[in-house]
Amino acid sequence: MSLIETLVEVGAHMLWPVSCPVCGAVGKLLCEPCLRSLFGRPPLPRCLLCGEVIPCKVHGDNLSRIRAGSVYEGDMRELILMLKGKYESLAPRLGRGLAGIFPRPGLDVLVPVPLHLKSKRRYNQAEAIAKGLGDVWGVEVRNVARWTADVATRAGMNAAERLSLSQDVFDFGEDVAGLRLGLVDDVCTTGSTLSRLAGAARARGAEVVDAFVLASAAGRR
Repeated sequence: MSLIETLVEVGAHMLWPVSCPVCGAVGKLLCEPCLRSLFGRPPLPRCLLCGEVIPCKVHGDNLSRIRAGSVYEGDMRELILMLKGKYESLAPRLGRGLAGIFPRPGLDVLVPVPLHLKSKRRYNQAEAIAKGLGDVWGVEVRNVARWTADVATRAGMNAAERLSLSQDVFDFGEDVAGLRLGLVDDVCTTGSTLSRLAGAARARGAEVVDAFVLASAAGRR
């Protein structure tokens, strides 16, 4: 890079301190073309009861689903990992992109998966994604779910360990009876976390319409 090109780049970053993490366009938190490309090939929905691809061989296809905007690989994987670091401002932007590929569902409330009890992160990326969804769909976000047990984080676990998650690890701190809920998380691997949260919501008298995630585990199309 020449001296002039270097000075131009430094000057651009002084004027626009953010840049698109995918293509590098200055002044863009995540540029529109890159945002659209991230959600260009959504995977098949999955059963919210067991995590299998729809049509589910056990539960059929007339049921609540996990709807993912992308596969957890490539640029989407890198961006989701960035959300868990210092790039939390990307989460609502990705949530708005996710909302743009699905018709507005009949929901009363969006409920994000809560942070684990021992999490050191100062913000919940699922809640921030839900706020982006809610902005586009005009749906309220309520951070009302909570873990009832101090379980280990899902990262690094294999499928069998994830599926062993107890059925009663979630509860709700507010009355959700009669509400139509949409659950929100960043990634779906086996679907066990969302399934347990949906079970807790139904036990409290809520209707779980669907769950929405940025990405579903690679290989589960």
